[in-house]
Amino acid sequence: MNGEVIYFTATNRTGERITFRGGPDFGGMMMGSYLTCASCHGPEARGGYHFMHMTPMDAPDIRYKALIDEEAEHSAEKGELGDEHEDFDLDDFRLAVIEGKHPDGEPLSYLMPRWEMNEEDLRDLFFFLKTIP
Repeated sequence: MNGEVIYFTATNRTGERITFRGGPDFGGMMMGSYLTCASCHGPEARGGYHFMHMTPMDAPDIRYKALIDEEAEHSAEKGELGDEHEDFDLDDFRLAVIEGKHPDGEPLSYLMPRWEMNEEDLRDLFFFLKTIP
């Protein structure tokens, strides 16, 4: 499954490395390691509080249900009512992963890398996250 490969290795099924800009100072490339989604969000995508090279990080839960709940909570905190983001969709995911923004356009944490991936890889990653209970 391409999305799972991307999540754990930051490479796609053809072996192409998925690059990023920004994000945490990982500092691991010299040792042969590379920043992946799982580096911050964990093997089960549940996120959590941890340190990465002396930087405290509270990575969010990015399982699909959590993404829906997070968006609803974010909208409620801003005093927005309505259901235009009742369902976290591929466009919302694209904003987060590629542009580093919530669906309403507010920026995510500077610790969230802005990944540079093609549409097929983005879609496969999104659908992989939907399979995680």
